[in-house]
Amino acid sequence: MNRAVRRAGIALLAAGAAYVGYGVYRAGIDETPPPARSQQIVFHEGRANGQRIETKSWTADYDRVVSNGDQTVLEMDGVRNGIIYRKGKPYLRVRAAHLTVNTISRDFTAQGPIHVETVASNPRRSFDTISATWNEASEQLTMDEHVTIGTGAPHPLEVSSLSLNVKTGKVELTGVSGPVRFK
Repeated sequence: MNRAVRRAGIALLAAGAAYVGYGVYRAGIDETPPPARSQQIVFHEGRANGQRIETKSWTADYDRVVSNGDQTVLEMDGVRNGIIYRKGKPYLRVRAAHLTVNTISRDFTAQGPIHVETVASNPRRSFDTISATWNEASEQLTMDEHVTIGTGAPHPLEVSSLSLNVKTGKVELTGVSGPVRFK
């Protein structure tokens, strides 16, 4: 009888081990993987705006916005009817083919064509280019491609690149041709 109990115990132990082994094997079969960490969020045709504490900051219509999962980087296509406000009033009109915006640092790069013009100044001032970069920390706007600047003169000012430090007021122009009107 001792031998029969021993064989039954071994058979029971083997069956238990097989059951546990099969359970471990089956544990991961029907599970779905977790979602990807950087799922994109896509918005089609709409209007976006930024708000200061008491006044509007900017508004713009867009064809498409693609954002990463935590919405720290926005890729905007077909930006049009953009208005940048100054002291609560429309200051600049903006249009760009593509913008990449870092919502944390508030830096952006724009790929053209890009058109910016003043709303209410006389004479109306504008610039057209195909590439611009804004660095919020240094308050530096850089346009490293050809820029056409409308100054109110009969012919526009043409420059091969432009760099403007808003904080210091320093402007660097290279490859300048055309009339300039300072006011």
